[in-house]
Amino acid sequence: MPRATAAPRLNIREFLHEVQERTERDLDPALGSPTSKRVFTSLQIHFGEPRLHYEVWPVRKTGRIEVGLHIEGPHDWSREVAAQIARHADDLRAALGPEWELEDWTASWSRLHTTLPLATLTEPVADDVAAATCRLIHGTEPVLRRLTLPALDQATPGEVQERRHWRRRRKG
Repeated sequence: MPRATAAPRLNIREFLHEVQERTERDLDPALGSPTSKRVFTSLQIHFGEPRLHYEVWPVRKTGRIEVGLHIEGPHDWSREVAAQIARHADDLRAALGPEWELEDWTASWSRLHTTLPLATLTEPVADDVAAATCRLIHGTEPVLRRLTLPALDQATPGEVQERRHWRRRRKG
């Protein structure tokens, strides 16, 4: 009887390449062509605004793979964009599910993200991560395209009350 063989292990560079290939292959062509780049141990994908990008980041320290929408501009810009995204919490939750969280990540940046277990990096794991990335992009990109992004020099602080709405509804 033949023995089942485990999927070959990938290094981080190979893994991110596989996730990128699968994600780009499975995206709705109506979204247009994304810009993708691998940065150290992460993959970033955006549709014209690099400060607002999708990211896949395997984090060995936490044993998780983050899949998220990163909002990485100056403080006021990031908070305003996050506040606008939070106004669509119900639609996003319906599209993505309750495991996704919008949070302030650093003093200036925010993210809408979830994490997956960091198992041995293989092609089947790349399939799962690409599927989660596509779900995020398909669920959020229509919302993002309706936002009015603030000018970088005219950004206003985000509306904290709107952000609390996301967390309150998520827990309920």
